[in-house]
Amino acid sequence: MARLLHFRRWTPDARATVTKAMATSWQATTLVQCISLKPWLSYPGCDGSGGCHDLTLGRIYEMLGIEANGSFYRILDDSGDDFLYPASHFLSV
Repeated sequence: MARLLHFRRWTPDARATVTKAMATSWQATTLVQCISLKPWLSYPGCDGSGGCHDLTLGRIYEMLGIEANGSFYRILDDSGDDFLYPASHFLSV
């Protein structure tokens, strides 16, 4: 098994070899489905509702992180950028 995790790289001197361990990094991706588009952000003097204009109802998104003690998810949305959205707007897939 150890032999599978190493590879040999030949040096200019054919008699000497250098063994280097291959590093593999893997991280599970958490997927969530958008289940609500209701406005969650509003402030005085703003006529438009804020929040979820870059989400599509029913679409599955990649969650990059959980913030504010689990109240918000950092989501890679339709615009290609990551933003915070309320956790109540998503269902884990």
